[in-house]
Amino acid sequence: MNAVANIFGVSAGSVSNCTKRFIAAVNKLSDRYIVWPSESKRAELAVFAWERFGFRGCIGSVDGSQVPLAYAPRVQPWTWWNRHDRYSIHILVVSDHNRNIIAVTLGFSGSASDAMVQQQADWARFPGEHFSLGEMLLGDKGMHYTDRVVGPYIGQRGQTTTNRNFAWQLARLRVISEHTFGIVKGRWASLKELRLPIGSEEDFLAALEWILACCVLHNVCNSVNDGGVEPSPTLDAAQEPLPAHPSAEATRSRVKRDVIAFMKATGVYKY
Repeated sequence: MNAVANIFGVSAGSVSNCTKRFIAAVNKLSDRYIVWPSESKRAELAVFAWERFGFRGCIGSVDGSQVPLAYAPRVQPWTWWNRHDRYSIHILVVSDHNRNIIAVTLGFSGSASDAMVQQQADWARFPGEHFSLGEMLLGDKGMHYTDRVVGPYIGQRGQTTTNRNFAWQLARLRVISEHTFGIVKGRWASLKELRLPIGSEEDFLAALEWILACCVLHNVCNSVNDGGVEPSPTLDAAQEPLPAHPSAEATRSRVKRDVIAFMKATGVYKY
């Protein structure tokens, strides 16, 4: 704040007030720019995943990341400490293959796992309002697998030829949208190390508003084809997966069957 104040010859307080007003104005647009796709739009997204990669019903990917904090929070600092030995805020992003953010879940400190945050996301709590029959997201091994979130096999089960091929193809599709938050950080360098002190709930809410504004502006840039930004490295969130939902295995088996058939038909299956 002081550096900006000196450049423009105003007080740090004025810079702070202008920043708050700007962030508030941007976030009023969040319902316009961060929108869960309509049924017809989800159908379009699913066509891409099916025709290019063999995933039937895939409308996007979900991924957790961390926004590192420059300063240790003054309230219960241990809850902000993540597995990368940094203080941070957790963010869970759902994005499509156009790298648009279609849902963002905030409000958790860096020690929270992807699976924990996933359970609080609106799309996970109210799947009937967000998914049509057969639609799902792709996730990594840290997610809670359900009939709406499909990820790779892990441990010994992941070592079979079929399951390795499935994981490889899943990663090829996921990486398209997995880069989304890296691009957000590439556009808004403040998210590489957020220099906002957190000493109260009000401070925490201000930090969340800052992060949300960056997500909104990312989609605004995408809407006017302002591309050309390389993804910045991101910190994965804690990987403490919950036991899979009872219906998850049937869903993953169905998806895998389609994917393996697609890979063999297109000659990319690795025996």
